[in-house]
Amino acid sequence: MCLFSPAHAGAGVSDTRILLGQSAGMSGPTAQYARQALNGAKIYFDKINQQGGVHGRRIELLTRDDQYTASLAAYNTRQLIERDGVFALFGFVGWPASQAGLQIASRARVPFFAPFTGGALQPSFNRHLFSIRASYADEYARFLRNMNWLGTRKLVLLYQQDQYGVSLKQDLENHARREAIELTSIGISHGGINLAPLIEKTLAVHADVVMLVSADYQVNARLVRGLRDDGFLGQFFAVSFVGNKQLAGELGELAHGLLVTQVVPLPWRMSMPLVAEYRKRVAEAGREELSVTGLEGYIAARVLVEGLKRAGRNLTRERLIRALESINARNYDGGGYAVNFSSTRHQGSMYVDIATMTKDARFMN
Repeated sequence: MCLFSPAHAGAGVSDTRILLGQSAGMSGPTAQYARQALNGAKIYFDKINQQGGVHGRRIELLTRDDQYTASLAAYNTRQLIERDGVFALFGFVGWPASQAGLQIASRARVPFFAPFTGGALQPSFNRHLFSIRASYADEYARFLRNMNWLGTRKLVLLYQQDQYGVSLKQDLENHARREAIELTSIGISHGGINLAPLIEKTLAVHADVVMLVSADYQVNARLVRGLRDDGFLGQFFAVSFVGNKQLAGELGELAHGLLVTQVVPLPWRMSMPLVAEYRKRVAEAGREELSVTGLEGYIAARVLVEGLKRAGRNLTRERLIRALESINARNYDGGGYAVNFSSTRHQGSMYVDIATMTKDARFMN
């Protein structure tokens, strides 16, 4: 009980360090995504630490593997707060882990910053949750508007039959009705077991576009390959959490042309100051790989550090929350990526772009 009291709001802070905690699927279906996000964040944190930290404190990030399972994410979150005494939680990966972790963090009054998911984590405003990315609903709404403008009228939604998938299905069906688009929803069994009947049902619809709503890149790859093998000539679409590198690796040439929404700029868009900065830091860190997910991690770390700087030397969780709420496009240079928080708005961005995947997991607008 004492651990969760406001008197202990400075937990995880010493004269020389700020300890952050993260639960992410470092193994399992989202492992490559999680590693890319972590690498991007660490590149920025490491640069800040080399410069002396924030008000003389180094930033340390303790990461625990949850294998993309909610139960393990919940256990990790309790351990991070109760045993490790972290100051704040950062960069949980995926909807199951983020939802499980947020519930525990909220009760403990621990800031929960930049989960890597666009799924709806709370039905109402949560003061401890800060997101820097657009929601999946924003991504799908942008895609459906574009399909409407292009005259595409018939879509199939292949969704995973769990709480995450059903929630997105309902939201998408509402958007499709508003855009007067014919949308057929077909559920994927857990783990994508026996996809042959699902592929047959999908082909029977004669759709222009197949929308993939599964966080498992192997299931998505099997669907794309199976539909292509059986004669589907339309397009495929997925949101930002599809796992670009993994999916491209599984599909090879078949990845070319797959449409994907992105919630951060492409890291090959060198005219944007933020992208130029990210590329420079990646090179300085001795890394070669550029990725959209890595850039998202970099942005998350960059914005959090800005909040820590504004919170001042006398750092508490409450001060960090108020400092983050002060960040907006008028007083913070995001390098072309606008971030807008306030005391009533904790979703920092609604940036959504649509890109086409190439066979090497790069993108073209």
